[in-house]
Order: sequence, then C-alpha cells, then structure tokens
Amino acid sequence: MRKMILPAALALLAGVASVASVAQAEGLQSGGVSITRGGGNVNTAVGKNSFAGQSATTIGGMARAGGRSVTLGGDNRNMALGRGSMALQDGTTVGGTAIGRGASSYVLGGSNANLARGVNSFAGQSVTTLGGTAVGRGAQSSVHGGQNLNAALGRNSSAQQQVLTMGGSAVGRGSLDKVYGGNNRNGALGKGAFADQQVVTIGGQ
Repeated sequence: MRKMILPAALALLAGVASVASVAQAEGLQSGGVSITRGGGNVNTAVGKNSFAGQSATTIGGMARAGGRSVTLGGDNRNMALGRGSMALQDGTTVGGTAIGRGASSYVLGGSNANLARGVNSFAGQSVTTLGGTAVGRGAQSSVHGGQNLNAALGRNSSAQQQVLTMGGSAVGRGSLDKVYGGNNRNGALGKGAFADQQVVTIGGQ
C-alpha cells in the first residue's frame, strides 16, 4: 500500500504515454464507440483470522471518427468482516482515447469501497484514476476519481486511504477538460481507531 502517492503520480504521468501506445499497439478497441467495463469485482474473506487482498486494473480502448471512449473502473468493494480481519485494495483505471471532431473520453475510477469490520481490523485501499485523451474540434475529456470510501469499524481499527486522480487531455479548438477528485471519505470509528487519508487531484494537460 503506497504511503506517498505524489511521487507515484509523477511516475505515472511519465508512463501514461507508454500505456497509451501499448493500448494502440494491441488494438484494445477501435471504431465509433469504445466502452470498457472493469467488472463487478468484490473479494471477501469472512472468518477467524481473515485476510482479503484484491487488485483491479482497467485500461480503456480507442474510438475514432469523432467517437466516444468510455472507461468504467469496476464496482470494486473488498471486505474482510471477521475476527483479526485485514482487507487491502488497489484499483487503477486508465482512460482510453477518442479522436475526431466532437470526440469525448469519459473515465470513472470505479465505485470502490473497502471495509474491514471486526476485532483487530485493518483496511487499506488505494485508488488511482488516470484520464483519457480526446483529440478534435470540440473534444471533451472527463475524469471522475471514483466513489471511494474505506472504513475499518472494529476494535483496534486502522483505516488509511490514498486516492490519486489525474486529468486527461482534450486537444482541439473549443476542447474541454473536466477533472473530479472522487467522493473520498475514510473512517475507523472503533476502539483504538486510526484513520489517515491522502487525496491528490491533478488537472488535465
């Protein structure tokens, strides 16, 4: 689980171009509309001495001819809910590319959640959302950093949450770039509770 996410943000910014070129090289999707859904996820461990885990990565495709690229980062969740629980969750969503007049790239960083409810709970959660690219006259890039949450709610709880949202690129006359940093929240709310939260939102390029 990342303790400092600003250095990670800079590293990710350097790597976005290579990720986009990989997406094009593999031809994830092309055409007027590209829709990528990251799955329903979940991941649960209920029981004595529980542990959960989970890491989900969603990479958007490409839409041409004034098309629309939509990347939805999955519903996530992750729990633990037992005595001696621990949870941990990592989610990364990378937006796709839309090219042409009126092209749009929409990225939602997943619904997230993460919860460890029980004696000796610990939660975790790290969410990274990178915006896509829209190129063309009147192009639009929109990035939403996920619904987040993260709790703990047990005796001896600890929570922690890191959220990074980085805007995409909108290139062209009259283009528009929107970045929303997620709904966040955090928690702990139990005996021996501890929370901690880092949120970084970086505007479009």
